[in-house]
Amino acid sequence: MTMVNKLLSLIDTTNEWIGRIFACLIIPLMFLIVFEVFTRRILGNPTVWTFEVIIQLYAALFMMAAPLTLLYNKHVSVDIFASKLSPKKRAVIDILTYLIFFFPFVLILFNEGYEYAMLSWELLEKKHSAGFAMPIYPLKTVIPVTAFLLFLQGISIVIKKIIFLKTAR
Repeated sequence: MTMVNKLLSLIDTTNEWIGRIFACLIIPLMFLIVFEVFTRRILGNPTVWTFEVIIQLYAALFMMAAPLTLLYNKHVSVDIFASKLSPKKRAVIDILTYLIFFFPFVLILFNEGYEYAMLSWELLEKKHSAGFAMPIYPLKTVIPVTAFLLFLQGISIVIKKIIFLKTAR
């Protein structure tokens, strides 16, 4: 296995594992939602903290699953024209769209997310709601981490498409 293939495998495997680990958040998320519905609708006494925790768990799950979703090409896309092209032409279009749209977006997301997270850490920012001050700086850290993992996955995909163009495999 060449060094490039090892690097691609490392990127893909890392995003696979991170995505699957964060997918496990769906279990406590489900229990918290059921708990919130039970306390709100049945007992008539909702808790303050569950809604905040639900939002943060869902946000972390949603963001950290994005690189895994990209790995399996499951993001929403409109490929009306590209689907009619040959695989090689489609690979060229994909490479160009990654270079023109995807990488600039992810780099901006990383830069802005990093600034956003650092400010939040400096302030030890908390979400103040009705007596429950949940820290939100860990969640804001997920933004640049997700952008970084998306960037790596994008590199992996572009390199695979370049290899496909050279080898037709």
